[in-house]
Amino acid sequence: MIGAGLSSFPFLVRCMMPLDPHLLQLYLVAATVLVLAPGPDSLLVLSRGLMEGRRAGWIATAGITLGNVVQALLAAAGVSAVIATSPALFDVLRYAGAGYLAWIGGRALWAAVQTQRSGDLAPAAVAPARAGVVFLNALLTNMLNPKVILFYLAFVPQFVAPERGQVALQTFLLGCILAGMGCVYLMGVAALSAGAARAFLTSRTMRTALDGVAGVLFLGFAVRLLLTERKFT
Repeated sequence: MIGAGLSSFPFLVRCMMPLDPHLLQLYLVAATVLVLAPGPDSLLVLSRGLMEGRRAGWIATAGITLGNVVQALLAAAGVSAVIATSPALFDVLRYAGAGYLAWIGGRALWAAVQTQRSGDLAPAAVAPARAGVVFLNALLTNMLNPKVILFYLAFVPQFVAPERGQVALQTFLLGCILAGMGCVYLMGVAALSAGAARAFLTSRTMRTALDGVAGVLFLGFAVRLLLTERKFT
């Protein structure tokens, strides 16, 4: 009985820690670089933090993090592969995501125009959106981005060790690690941006500039998303 228990110990360890330690180290380095790369998620958290404060930035971070965890789960279950290999499904998601990003960008540009037209020397602070709205907007920004699906299909599998078994679990764990790293980074972005919020909220010029830049960038992300190809191998 004792011998049987000892012989099963390596199996239990592999079940508890299926990831290859060496590949995990490489993954953490690569994931750090990717997390720090600017994109729609970080821009959304930055703009929320500047315009509405730290709490709004953290709520947006929570929505994005949940989106990343769901994306990791879909990738592990094979759903993401089905979407990526189906032209119809992929295009629906691509157009929906691009349209949503364009809508965010258009709203930001319109806000910049409205602020510029106002003659207020000290514009009133922006009324914070409801927490549920902020969370849902952030979640949709992540979930409607097929580039995230392609990322999980092209990048994460490079750090999966098939010989260790439980490929789906490894994929999910790696995705959750990335989601956690991104969460920490975005929380920092929200905190730092909130510290500079007062200058933006009390300056018509700075608020106009922020909305204008955010609008142009979101529209750029929308165009880039439209040009996204389905290739992931």
